[in-house]
Parts: sequence; C-alpha cells; structure tokens
Amino acid sequence: MKRFVKWLGVAIGSLATLALCAAAYLFIASQRVVARTYEVPLSTFNAPSDRESVRKGERLAAIYGCTNCHGAELQGTDMFDKPGIVHITAPNLTHVIKNYTDAEFERLMRHGIKSDGTSTWIMPSSMFNHLSDEDLGAITAYVRSFPETDGVEPLTNIRTMGRVGILMGKFPPQADRIASLPKVPAPDPADPLSVGRYLVMSACTECHGARLEGWPLISAPNLAIAAAYSDENFERLMRDGKGLGDRDLGLMSHVAKARFAHFTDEEILAVRSYLDTFAKQGGDTLP
Repeated sequence: MKRFVKWLGVAIGSLATLALCAAAYLFIASQRVVARTYEVPLSTFNAPSDRESVRKGERLAAIYGCTNCHGAELQGTDMFDKPGIVHITAPNLTHVIKNYTDAEFERLMRHGIKSDGTSTWIMPSSMFNHLSDEDLGAITAYVRSFPETDGVEPLTNIRTMGRVGILMGKFPPQADRIASLPKVPAPDPADPLSVGRYLVMSACTECHGARLEGWPLISAPNLAIAAAYSDENFERLMRDGKGLGDRDLGLMSHVAKARFAHFTDEEILAVRSYLDTFAKQGGDTLP
C-alpha cells in the first residue's frame, strides 16, 4: 500500500510538472506572437479638419463601426469578456488620437500597427486597409474633433483558450492578414459595380472574410446568400436587420441597425448589385 501511495504521488507530481511546463510554453510561445513588431514606413497621409469632413466622418464612423465599438463619444467600451478566452476593451479614442500623427493613425488603421510596432487584434485593419484617402481622412477628422475625456482604460487579458487559438492560427494578428488581402481598385463613382465592391470590401469583410467566403466561427455565411433576397428584403435587412421570414440574425441584425442603416439608398443598391454579381460567379471569385 505504501508503495502504491508513493508511486501515485510520483505520478501526480509528474503530471503537475508537465502541466506547468505546458502552461509556461503556451504563455511564452503565444506572447511572442503578441509582442511581435512590424515595419511599415509611414506615409505622407494628412487628414483634413474642415467642418464638412468632420460631418462626413461622423456618418462613416458609424458605418465602419468606430462608434459601435468605441462608444458614441469614442470614450471606449468594455468590449469582450469571454471566460477562458479574452477580456479586452476598445480604448478611449479621444486619448489615443492625441498620441498619433495623421501618418501614424493611417498606419494603425490600414496596417494594424500601433505606435510601439505591435499589431492590433480586434480592430479590423484588414478591412480598413481598403478605405480611400478621402474616407479615412474624414474619419480621422471626426475622431480628432472630440475633446480628450476620461474613459475606459486599455485592457488586453488573453486567457488560456485565447492563447491556444493564437498558436493554432485561429486568431491571427491584424498586421499578419494584410499581405494576403485581395487588391481592391479605387472606387469609380460612375461605375455602380466599382462602388459596390469598395463598400463591401471596406464594410463587410470583418465578419464575412477577405473573399466573402464566410466565417463559421461566428456563423457568418458566404455572401452569395444575398442572391436569395429580393431588392425590398435586402434593403430591409440592411436598414432593420431583419432576415428572410422576419428572422433575427443575431450579430448581423445588430450590425445592420447600428452601422449599415447609415448607408444611403444608392449605396445599398450598389452593395446589392455587387453581391448579386458575386453570387452569379459562384460565390468563390470576387468580381
């Protein structure tokens, strides 16, 4: 009996040691990914500051989710607190913007690279990479128009399963995603398909993937599904978040009401036209 107890103790001790070693490896290996730095030269980007640009930026900040994530006053929000995965806040932009030049803010938005050279994780820079200078300039002007106020403190607490996801490539840094993005031509206002492409790639790829293929992790479908909607039903989806059969579509319903409802009628029509073309091409090739 004493021998059994002795060997049981050895076994438990060995398992505990292995668990500690595995936990240490998980933390160190995932932290290397988190702490990785990136080199992207600063551009010559300069944002406007006139009242018209600020007004335009207000609408665009709603469409692209700035106010949805960071709050109506850009004060920051307690964004995600998923047990075992991550607790992360969307930072106070009225404070952040004061520490960035226009060129640094452009690099943050389009390339996902913070001032210390590390990558963003939640902010969809891989989607904002497609923003035109004009639209990004208007958004920057809007963010800079807010006086600095107290808000949510920055917090990123990556938990065990979150770190496992990082090592498995399930949660890649935004800066790593940029190089593989499809190239999107600048929108041509005279071409509805071009306008639709720009709007879809800069507003929908956060959830539906860089090639609109869908993201099963959050139940976001391939956007060829839009072909199932009539023009009337598609507009209702985008304005009121109602799916076919008056269904609530969860995240999509929330995003539509908070963000896509700010699209103009012409923009919704352009998005619809582009997604119809995408569906006709089989839902696997970007028009």
